[in-house]
Amino acid sequence: MPDVRARVEQNLDLGGDVRLLRLRALGVEQGMAPGRFAMLSVADGVEPLLRRPFSIQRVDGDLVDVLYRVVGRGTARLAAAQKGDWLDLLGPLGTSFRLPEPDETAVLLGGGVGIPPMVALAAAMIRAGHRAWQCFVGVAGQHDSGCWSGFQALVPADDPRLVRATMDGSVGFEGHVVAAWRDAWERERPGGPVRVYACGPMVMLRAVRDEAAALGLPCQVSVEQVMGCGLGVCTGCVVENARWDGANPYQRWLLACREGPVFDADHVVLEGGPHG
Repeated sequence: MPDVRARVEQNLDLGGDVRLLRLRALGVEQGMAPGRFAMLSVADGVEPLLRRPFSIQRVDGDLVDVLYRVVGRGTARLAAAQKGDWLDLLGPLGTSFRLPEPDETAVLLGGGVGIPPMVALAAAMIRAGHRAWQCFVGVAGQHDSGCWSGFQALVPADDPRLVRATMDGSVGFEGHVVAAWRDAWERERPGGPVRVYACGPMVMLRAVRDEAAALGLPCQVSVEQVMGCGLGVCTGCVVENARWDGANPYQRWLLACREGPVFDADHVVLEGGPHG
């Protein structure tokens, strides 16, 4: 878990407020696994004080790719970073996805800026020689297509294992990403055991969990939570423990930064939260 100074190599505008940040950070490749994240300062200095959590899309030697969307003051500051600027990076942090067994087909589902962990997972499977996977990636429309950029260097554009979906129908399947998965399965369901992975907004994770449960498939999800420290100190990123028996109140909540962000889908409550 190195805490390092990272040099900005690129900060590309991919359109639709989506950007790709490429950093040079020594030591981050150690301990990297798909699904893990980093806490990153958004500017050099102490303002803003808190770092932001970002999924790690790719690590290649000392190069780290982070895909993000400009949504507020912090990410707006990050978007202004130029080549040669320095940022503080803590990571990799958190839990990772379990790779599928050799006889399993992996089904990956990513929505919006939840797609980068699916890129990291697909890359890990390719390195391991695991070819039995399908990936369904969804965004609102063509203006958000930058969220798919991680797959462009990973697989050919016409690779049948990658299905793109847009809510407005401007690219690929028209509809949400879970509907794209259901549509593909109605036409041709993989043979043999299947394992499901997902990252995206809570409403999407609930739909994936319910669909996987209905099909009797094991499923892991990566939850997107606001984090203050990434180390379990501030306790600001809790999710409810679905296996809590009502006895020990300290076991009701799980820290997404330390016990997650990757959880078995039936181990966490994906509805509501500690503040309603």
